[in-house]
Amino acid sequence: MTILERYIFKRAFVYAASSLTSLVLIVWIVQALSRIDVVKTSASAASNIFWIALMLLPDLFAGVLPFALLIGAIQALNSLNSDSERAVISAAGASQAVIARPIVALGLLGGLIMLLIGNVVGPASMSAFQNGIRSINADMITLFLKPGRFEQVQDGIVISIGDVNGATVESLVIADTRDPASDLTYFAREAKIIDEDASSLLLLFDGQLHRRNTADNSVSVIQFQTYAFDLAALRPATDNSWVRASERSTAALIWPDPNDGLYQERPHSFTEELTDRMTNWLFAIAFVLWAIVVAGQPSTNRQGTGPAMTVGLCGGLVLKAAGFVTLSQIEQGVFWVVISYLLPLAAIVLNSVLIWRNFDLAGWAPLQQATTALQDGYAALFGRRRAAGAAR
Repeated sequence: MTILERYIFKRAFVYAASSLTSLVLIVWIVQALSRIDVVKTSASAASNIFWIALMLLPDLFAGVLPFALLIGAIQALNSLNSDSERAVISAAGASQAVIARPIVALGLLGGLIMLLIGNVVGPASMSAFQNGIRSINADMITLFLKPGRFEQVQDGIVISIGDVNGATVESLVIADTRDPASDLTYFAREAKIIDEDASSLLLLFDGQLHRRNTADNSVSVIQFQTYAFDLAALRPATDNSWVRASERSTAALIWPDPNDGLYQERPHSFTEELTDRMTNWLFAIAFVLWAIVVAGQPSTNRQGTGPAMTVGLCGGLVLKAAGFVTLSQIEQGVFWVVISYLLPLAAIVLNSVLIWRNFDLAGWAPLQQATTALQDGYAALFGRRRAAGAAR
C-alpha cells in the first residue's frame, strides 16, 4: 500500500473497530439479559453466568462485523469528503482504485476473521455455551429443586422430583407444554445425570411418556426402559442428537456420520449450518464494496453525508435479510443452497462493476428524486405542525 492508502485503511479501521465495539456490546447485553432466567434457581449458575455469556461473543462478533465494516468504511469516506481530502485526491489525478484498495483490504481482513470464527472459534464457543447451560440445569435438578414440589424451571417446563442421591433422582416428573399441538408428561421411577462427550445428559429409567393431543384431547401412552434428555433445552435426545449443528466442526458437517441421530432426523440442518459458514464471510466483502459505491465519489460539504450512510445501511440490511431468507429455505431443496452462495457473490460482482464504471450513486436520478420527495414530505409535515402550533 502507498502512504495514502495506508492512511485511508487506518481511518476506516478505526471507525470500523469503534462501530464493532458498540454493536457487539449492545447485542451482547441484550442476549445476556434474555438468558438471565437460568440463574434464578442456581447460585452456582450466578457465579458462572458471565463466563457463559462470554461464549456468545464470537457468534455475535461475526454477526455484526459486516455492518461494522460498512459503517466504518462509509464514515471514513464521508470524513474524506468533509475534510475536502477526497476532492484533493481526485484533483491530483488519483483513480478510484486508490480509494477502493484500502477499503477492500479491510473487507478481506474482516472476511478472514469471519471464516476463522465460523469454522474454528464459533463451534467451540457454542459447544462451551451449551455445556454451561447443561451444567446449570443439572445442578438445578439435583441441588436446588425441593422434593415433592412442582416447580416451573422454564417457560412451559414444570419438574417435580422425589429423593436425590448425588446424581441420581428418584421419582422424576417432567411436564412439557411448549408445543401448542401436544402436551408431554414424562414419569420416571429413576433418573440419572451422566457425562458423555464432555456434556451432561439426563437419562430417565423405567417410566412412561403421556402425549396429549391438544386438538382432540386424545392421550397416547408410551412405556420406556430408558429415555435420554438434552439438559441444554430439556428436550429428548438420542444418538448424539443433543449436539447441535452449530456445535459441530466443519469437517463433521461436510462428512457427517450416517448413523448420527441429528443427521438422520434433520439432514438439512447440517447443510444450512455449512452454507452459513461458507457464505457469511462473503457479506463482509460485499458490504465494503457497497460502501465505496455509496460514498466513494467526491462530494461537497453542501451535499451532506447523511444520504450515503442511509442508503448504505438500507442496502446492507436488504442484502443480509435476503441471506437469512435463503438460508431458512434450504430445507426445501438444493436450489436454495445455490441461491445462498449466488446472493453475496452477485452483490460483489455488481458492486465491483459499479466501482469500475465509476458510477456516481449520489447523482443517480431516481435516488435524487426519492431524496427530494422525502425532504419535501418532511418539510411539508413539520411545516403544517408548526403552523398548527402557531395557530393555537
